[in-house]
Amino acid sequence: MTKLTLKYERLEKLVNAWGPSGFESEVQKLVKEYGEPYADEILYDKMGSIIFKRGNSGPKIMLAGHIDEIGYMIREINKDGTLKISNLGGIIPPYQPSNEILIRPYRGGADIIGIIQTSASIGGQGKPEVTPLDKLHVDIGCKSDKEVKELGIRVGDAASQYAVYRTMDRVQIKKEDGKETKSKHKIAVAKAFDDRIGVFMGLEIMRRLKEENISHPCQIYFASTTQEEVGLRGARTAAQMIQPDLGFSLDITPAKDAPGWPEKGHILGDGVVIHSKDGSMIANPKLKKFAIETAEENDIQLQDGFLGFGGTDAGIIHVTGIGAPSLFIGISTRYGHSQRAMIDLNDVENAVKLMIAMIKKFDMATVASFTKI
Repeated sequence: MTKLTLKYERLEKLVNAWGPSGFESEVQKLVKEYGEPYADEILYDKMGSIIFKRGNSGPKIMLAGHIDEIGYMIREINKDGTLKISNLGGIIPPYQPSNEILIRPYRGGADIIGIIQTSASIGGQGKPEVTPLDKLHVDIGCKSDKEVKELGIRVGDAASQYAVYRTMDRVQIKKEDGKETKSKHKIAVAKAFDDRIGVFMGLEIMRRLKEENISHPCQIYFASTTQEEVGLRGARTAAQMIQPDLGFSLDITPAKDAPGWPEKGHILGDGVVIHSKDGSMIANPKLKKFAIETAEENDIQLQDGFLGFGGTDAGIIHVTGIGAPSLFIGISTRYGHSQRAMIDLNDVENAVKLMIAMIKKFDMATVASFTKI
C-alpha cells in the first residue's frame, strides 16, 4: 500500500463545501486559509481564481485545479411550489431523479434541501425513460409559489449536489506471472471530486514544498481556478496573469473499469494517469516523456491516459501567450459528475509525489528542451 501522508481532513472539508460554477467564493475562502501559510505571495484574478506563488527565480510552472463543482440554477418557480432548474456545467440526466440538491437563497439564511422528482414514466419495453433536466421539477415541500418566496428563493439562485465525504477500505488482489499479490487501499466517495481533488493536490504540493524545505529551480504558481465546468474561464484569466513556461492541469479522469464503460484503459487504484490527448489539447510529447521517466525513476505507479472528449484547464494554459507545454495529470474516478464519485487515495499520493519529483528538476535548460527543435 502507498503510505497515506496527505492531510485528507482538508479534502473532506473542500468536497463537502458549497461552490457551483460562478459561485465559488465560499469554498475559495477555505482554499486561501489552507494555502496562505505555504505561499510567498498570493495573487488574484478578477474571475475569482486564487494563485499561490512560491519561488522568485527560474521558469514559471503553473499548476491548475478548478474549485467549481457542477450545479444548478433556479430558472422558474412554479405555481404549485416546485422549482424548475437549469444546469451549471455537465449535469448527467440519468443521475438526477431522487437526488438531493442544496439551494442557497440570495437573501442568506438557512440552506434549503430540494429533491429532484422521481420520474414515474415508463417507456417502451418496460424501461424507465431518461427525463431531460429541463423537464424535472425540484420539490422543497412548498405548495405554492408564495411559500417558495417566503423562503427567500428567487430565479437565479444557485444549488449544488448534496452529499457528504466518506471513506472505506478495500484489498486489491492482482495476479502477475502466476503469483497473487494483495495490497490495502483506501477508497473515498463524495461529490465535487471534480475538481476539488485537483485543488487539494495543489495545496498539498505547496505544503510539502514549504514544510519539507524542498529546493526547486523554478517558480511555482498554483491556481485554484473558477468556472472550469462552464468553459475553462478562470484558467484563461489566471494563465494570462501568470504567462507560464509550463502548465499542468490536476483533475479527474474517467475510470474505465467502472461498470458499463465501453472501452478499456486507466482504472481505479493503478496509479496516476498521464494523458496523451483529450478534447482540448494534445500533450507536449517531450514533457509527457519527461513525466513518464520521472515516475519510473522514482518508482511512482502510473497509467497511460487517453480521452477522445472533454477538456481541462490545460486546454487553455497551453495556448496562453506564445504557448506553454502542458500536461493533464489525472486521478481515475468512477461516476464523475455524480453525488457519489469514487477515487482511490493511493492514486492521489502518487500524483503528488510525481509533481514534486518533476518540480525539483524544472530548471531553465530542462524547460527549454520541451520546445527545442
